[in-house]
Amino acid sequence: IGASSIASHIDLFFDELHRIDVAYSDYARRAGVSDNVMCILDYLKDHDGASQRAICEYTLLPRQTVNNVIAWFVELGDAEGDRRVKTVRFTPAGRRYCNSLIAPSRAAEYRAMSELPDELRSALLKGMGVYGRVFRKQMYDISV
Repeated sequence: IGASSIASHIDLFFDELHRIDVAYSDYARRAGVSDNVMCILDYLKDHDGASQRAICEYTLLPRQTVNNVIAWFVELGDAEGDRRVKTVRFTPAGRRYCNSLIAPSRAAEYRAMSELPDELRSALLKGMGVYGRVFRKQMYDISV
């Protein structure tokens, strides 16, 4: 495969990832929330009780942004053994709000993935895993 073909594949790959991001962003906008809110809620749906630090690390958002987003639908508590680490747990209303926003997008993900034949789904996941590992290594190896 020539360099121009690889460059073309890179463009196609990242263009498609961008279109997926745009679909999520459009859903957030139509739901009346920011991308940051959706990103944080999506993480917390599966990680209720996570630390603020874990949320920041996963979402790549600054602590102040995370704190502003979560302030009205969670309760903060001290992590076991370290009072400096705050855990984030949904209030009952916060859990309902999260489910109302995240469940539809998760259902869309499920429907989209279920439309792929098993062999294509397996190939997609295997290819993404391999590419992700190689890409992360290549990025790490860049001398800055």
